[in-house]
Amino acid sequence: MRPSPAGADPLAAQSVEAREAPIARTSQRRAELLRGLATTDEESQSASVGDSGHQPARSGQWSGRRGLGTNVLVAWNGSTEQARTTAFAMPILKRASRVIVLTVEGGAAVPGPTGEQLCRYLQLNEVPAKPLTVGLDGRLTGEAVLFHAKALGCDLLIKGAYTQSRLRQMIFGGTTRYIMSNAELPVLMAH
Repeated sequence: MRPSPAGADPLAAQSVEAREAPIARTSQRRAELLRGLATTDEESQSASVGDSGHQPARSGQWSGRRGLGTNVLVAWNGSTEQARTTAFAMPILKRASRVIVLTVEGGAAVPGPTGEQLCRYLQLNEVPAKPLTVGLDGRLTGEAVLFHAKALGCDLLIKGAYTQSRLRQMIFGGTTRYIMSNAELPVLMAH
């Protein structure tokens, strides 16, 4: 790399390949995560989701079956983390045949947009989204989410991770940890 004149943009002197390498690595990693090639080790996934800030991760059992992302459940709790994960998933959601936005009343929700408001936004962006609000019915929030994902025949779960602090999750457990440990379908998560 040549020294740049004073006041010149230092990035302009870099090659296009050098500037785009981090973007390419991130895109490749996301593709690997969605294809199910990333680790299924819970501790590694937890570190990936909680420490990266913007890197989506997947969890759950996946056999590489075709049709992934055709019947999607969005576990909506109104949080910033869930909104970010939903934004990451927009290309998948736009290709889906069915998208259910699940809100669990009495669950781990935070102040924010409702599931109905998210559905209107998704519909404006050509996503076939329908809201569904359910109760806990004596279950934990994570149990309720996974129960409905299975009952609805969903092939992908979109879930924000670690809305509660990592310390609180570690002591009391939480929805993220429960889903990572018990999911039987692929889960796309981001923090």
